[in-house]
Amino acid sequence: MKHKFKILLLIPIFGFLFFFSSCENDDSVIGLDIIPGSDMMELICDTINVQCFTVLDNNIATDERTLATLGSYIDPVFGFTKASFLFQARISSNNVDFSEVEQIDSFELQLKYNFHYGDSTTPQTLKLYRLLKDIYIDSTYFAYNKPNDIDIELLTSIDLNISSEDSLLIINLPIELAEEFTNTNNVDHFVNNETFIQFFKGIFITTENVNNDGCIFSFDLYDSESRMMMYYNDSLEYEFYINTKSATYNVYEHDYTNASSDIQSIIADTTQLNNTCFIQSLGGLKTKLFFPELETLFDSTQVAINKAKLIFNISNYDETLFSPPPEITMVRILEDGKYDFVTDYKINNTNFGGELNSIDYSYSFNIPFHIQELVNGNLDYGLYMFATSNRTKPYRAIINNNQDNGKGIQLVIYYSKY
Repeated sequence: MKHKFKILLLIPIFGFLFFFSSCENDDSVIGLDIIPGSDMMELICDTINVQCFTVLDNNIATDERTLATLGSYIDPVFGFTKASFLFQARISSNNVDFSEVEQIDSFELQLKYNFHYGDSTTPQTLKLYRLLKDIYIDSTYFAYNKPNDIDIELLTSIDLNISSEDSLLIINLPIELAEEFTNTNNVDHFVNNETFIQFFKGIFITTENVNNDGCIFSFDLYDSESRMMMYYNDSLEYEFYINTKSATYNVYEHDYTNASSDIQSIIADTTQLNNTCFIQSLGGLKTKLFFPELETLFDSTQVAINKAKLIFNISNYDETLFSPPPEITMVRILEDGKYDFVTDYKINNTNFGGELNSIDYSYSFNIPFHIQELVNGNLDYGLYMFATSNRTKPYRAIINNNQDNGKGIQLVIYYSKY
């Protein structure tokens, strides 16, 4: 317990409300409606320390996401990260007739560029494979569901060069694939999308691993400009859709062999306390919080939590290459290990917090209802924190929890005893 002040009042409830609204008028308070109008109240502010752990976050579903991610990079703190993706293409009309095709001019995969994370100037080699195994839109796929070598067939390998000014990545597909599509012997495969997907099961796109630096790119698969286009007979074209009816999912790989010693130690034992905690998107790492001081903080059950703010800072960030998440999500852990939204988020998500303060590089959450639930006897199974959009955007954060220098994670509580 680091900080405490007490004010003893014998006032009507409207005076109590005025006191808190005048000094903290930008944050909501709770518990005031259960305090008798003219009882003796002890107003207290406490700042307590928070236990912080880092655990793996690799069991995330990545299917049917708007953004597809591609590339790899080496982070001096987090080690190696790689992103690949799979998708189905769909014919844009039934009973397609390619009998008039005399010449294939080109066959392209076009992907709408969205953003990048890392050093985009690092040379990378893209490898595009034909899927030999079915994927299904009604199945759940996880970050670790990488296709086996026997389930893919290489179609092309090219240099991956994307300028920040580019809006579209164009990949030239083999003419032989277009010739296979237009072969009259395969006309029965173009009756409808069900027959076509059985014939052409989809595409897997990945890259060769970088040896230094590197970058992960993101593409909007559901944008109208993301598609496969076959150009033929000099002036004609046929479009293959990628849309919300296509089965898609992202694949993520992490190698912590060359990560910092802190991360390597945490990976070896996720139950250890550390002065630093880590958040890493794309099936990497997440932070787990506990509030053990709450068990002994209150000597009476007659306590109303008026305000509770969780505050923490990040360090060792690189705004140019490895920027921190613009927003962090917090959820409460349930008894079975699954998680749910915190009560405070359900009641008022606009005031819940989690956005990055770009001035001092801190985050904060307003969680008075959650703390009141713990004070009332609910078991503390912990809270998880991870980057919002952690399934598609490769952000990372290093959280300072060094309580010795006063910059560790803190929970500031305003409460009343009566």
